[in-house]
Amino acid sequence: MSKYPLPRDTWGLIRTDRATARSWRARAKYRDLDGTTRKVGARGPSAAAARRNLQIRLQNRQTPRNALVSSTNKISHLAEVFLAEVERSDKASRTKDKYTFSVKKYISPGLGSVRVGEATPGVVDHFIRNVVEAAGPATARTCGAVLSWMFRIALRHDAVSINPVLGISIPRSQAAKPQALSPKQFRDMRSKLIAWEQEPARGRNRSQDLHEIADFLVNTGLRAGGLFALGWTDIDLDADPPTVHVHGTVIRTSTGGVTIQDHPKSEHGIRYVTVPPYLAAALRNRRVRQNRSGPPNPLELLFPSSTGTVCDPNNVGKTWRKAADAVGYSWVTLKTFRKANATLIARTMGAEAAAYQAGHSKVSMTRKHYVEEYKEAIDTRAVLNAFNPPDSGTGSSGTG
Repeated sequence: MSKYPLPRDTWGLIRTDRATARSWRARAKYRDLDGTTRKVGARGPSAAAARRNLQIRLQNRQTPRNALVSSTNKISHLAEVFLAEVERSDKASRTKDKYTFSVKKYISPGLGSVRVGEATPGVVDHFIRNVVEAAGPATARTCGAVLSWMFRIALRHDAVSINPVLGISIPRSQAAKPQALSPKQFRDMRSKLIAWEQEPARGRNRSQDLHEIADFLVNTGLRAGGLFALGWTDIDLDADPPTVHVHGTVIRTSTGGVTIQDHPKSEHGIRYVTVPPYLAAALRNRRVRQNRSGPPNPLELLFPSSTGTVCDPNNVGKTWRKAADAVGYSWVTLKTFRKANATLIARTMGAEAAAYQAGHSKVSMTRKHYVEEYKEAIDTRAVLNAFNPPDSGTGSSGTG
């Protein structure tokens, strides 16, 4: 049948008698791809045959001959067209890798054999539910975003009339409440961390940079990827106050390995952050050590790898987990320092300042995911004394 339903009064059947044979001709109006209403006809030995031939002609006219995707193609073919379009897009490298992984790991095995025209909302919903159970809501949401893009491609090629992903409800992950280090906890952890770094170890020497990495992260609120992308040219220790220019991050791609991306996670992540006096002094000392006896550093990075290349945040994270377990702070990750920074700034300077420091576009995101809730009662007695009656004997006569 044609994708475009035809009103009953557009059908016309004409019986044609000829000397050699009897035939029927079916006629109809249809809406072309450019929106123009046109007429088309077809013949057949019977009325039913004429109508069938007419439907075939309509289908051929309403599907472009050069379309990359048709309703009879399987979703595995649509996935190939999608991946080619993603590769040509301006999406970040990590996003391309994530979408490609979702297609190969989940979508092609789960829906690849289904024809594009048979992918109803029910079929997509069943697939999404299976992904939620197997890999969690976050992966399911990524698969939903990929499928929505895929069927937008199918829509452009007239392979489907609606996007079957629209209206599909995908549950969200339950975000845990942020837990941040207090200044007292950080100082205790830092002293234990330095002692752990100096202990003798079997095999390779332990990293001596972990406490300096912690110092920088907790004082600036940067992500680990943003820290390892910093070069000495991004830091101005002679300014008043000293500043750091954040404008990139470290990523790992399937084609380029570990590399520096010339922009951070979002456009709001491009910013300047100030450097406290203690951290500025530590950075000056680090610069002197690097120039004197450090490993090769051809990229002039603040924290290069042991071989002088770009430092991989994943590798540092693995080392950090071992150290954190050893010093009794197993719940602390590299991201915890970012939360500690945001929490302290929010409680002293306000959530807006904490959002700018973190590079967030929305203050609500900072409050929800980075600022730890108060665990102790706030002493509001001096303010609430205004409600006391004049004869309460508290020394306040009230106002208003």
